[in-house]
Amino acid sequence: MKEGSALEPSPVSPQHKVRILRLISRLNVGGPAHHVLTLTQKQIEQGHEILLVAGREPSGELRAKAWIERHGVSVYYIPTLEREPSLWKDLQTLWWLWKLMRRWKPQIVDTHTAKAGALGRVAGWLAGAPIRIHTFHGHSLEGYFSPFVSYLYRLIERFLSRLSHRIIVLSERQKTDLVERFHIASPQKVVVIPLGFDLSRLDEYEEAAVCALRTQWLGSESTPIIAWIGRMVPIKRVDRLLHAAAELKKRGMRFQLVLVGDGPQYQAWKVLAHSIGVSAIWAGMRWDIPVILRAVDAVVLTSDNEGTPVVLIEALACGTPVAATPVGGIPDLLEEGRWGTLLQEPLADSLETFLNNLPEARQRAKAAKSYIRAQYSYERLLRDMEALYGHLLTHP
Repeated sequence: MKEGSALEPSPVSPQHKVRILRLISRLNVGGPAHHVLTLTQKQIEQGHEILLVAGREPSGELRAKAWIERHGVSVYYIPTLEREPSLWKDLQTLWWLWKLMRRWKPQIVDTHTAKAGALGRVAGWLAGAPIRIHTFHGHSLEGYFSPFVSYLYRLIERFLSRLSHRIIVLSERQKTDLVERFHIASPQKVVVIPLGFDLSRLDEYEEAAVCALRTQWLGSESTPIIAWIGRMVPIKRVDRLLHAAAELKKRGMRFQLVLVGDGPQYQAWKVLAHSIGVSAIWAGMRWDIPVILRAVDAVVLTSDNEGTPVVLIEALACGTPVAATPVGGIPDLLEEGRWGTLLQEPLADSLETFLNNLPEARQRAKAAKSYIRAQYSYERLLRDMEALYGHLLTHP
């Protein structure tokens, strides 16, 4: 736990079972689902009793079935819980959650992502749940909607913060956003707890598979492979990366661009790449991330908004160089450029500098490896969460 979190050192004993209802809008292929599944599995192993509740993925998004099976976590699905606003479905979901909480009687209601956070906290308040916690993995308070709609969302989040005993954020910059920029909650209510994962799974790979994939993607060993990995949604701004790549090709830069992932923007961005003359490998959805991160020379993100991108954590945990736009929790993750490159405008110029200095970037990534594995481990996450639970259970 970082300083300033306002927690007293009174962790819950692993032998003390806590009854937790954890709610997330959807278990799609993304950082929040990965984090929630890891946390749930490890807390169950500690002896806590957890009911994991999730909604339905929208069209164009895949449920992370492989992750769910890997973690061995049972999930209770509510089909009316969807990301998009729907008064009738939202009221149905609120009713189901209220009934579930009244029957199951959790000590802690722990919500993740915006829609689940809104309905879960209201239902928990109505059901009399003793402790209500919400985690902001990112936020939609700006950049996603029109200024007026963004303002309405800020008003809603200010109301919801009154129903929350604690709000968890993933970085200090995110806390600054919620407390000082958007005035969502007081600094005493907002706690910084970084993401946590079982990063040892990244060591589960065969060197032969790495060599085979690199050979498949690359004709010349001297040409670097630059990968973008994630969900293909508008906020990720792959179009910016494609336009920058087109400019670099005009300048004679040699590199192979690989895009790993799927989503509603997949076809549109593929058409864009073709129209501006960018030859990229569209790898689609893949689960062999440990192999991919060792087969490529760097991972690049060009998003307009982020929480703390899991792909950057995983890349650095493998010693793979990263470069990303300085949005959301990325500057905190990269320690203002210590571990990776913070891209600036013009994006093509910044990417060119990054590619020309890949040997130095590799040294930074290797230096970051042990720190990242400790800072974003599930062991550290569990210690932080146990401290939070212990504080709230003894100081409600």
